Amino acid sequence: MRRDVQAVIFDESDGERKVLLVKKPDFSAQRHRWRLLKGGVEGGETETEALKREIFEELGLKNVRIMGRVHSYEFVFEGTKHLVSSYLVKADSRETITLQKSEVTDYVWTAKEKAVETLFWNNEKEAVRRLK
Repeated sequence: MRRDVQAVIFDESDGERKVLLVKKPDFSAQRHRWRLLKGGVEGGETETEALKREIFEELGLKNVRIMGRVHSYEFVFEGTKHLVSSYLVKADSRETITLQKSEVTDYVWTAKEKAVETLFWNNEKEAVRRLK
């Protein structure tokens, strides 16, 4: 069993809420997909500590505020059960993003509705819908 955390990273500018999507490789489908940032909780970490670490490692963002958990789900992949907690995370869309190229190949800030349309996985779509 593995505990994972997922970030619905958002900002509000010009009266519009925007969501940050990351492009990650989907090796089983042999293509890239737009996703929410997600990573594992390491031993001794809380979920919020893991979330901040993952956001910094994969995007270089330091100025983030975790607003709270909004969704949770589970799935099995290659024999491992993943328990995922999705959190709303406020960020500053003007902050410089530095991608960890081994994990993330691109990113985009997009409107919430467009994010829901763009995401492939239903649980990620549901997490973004929870952004009010």
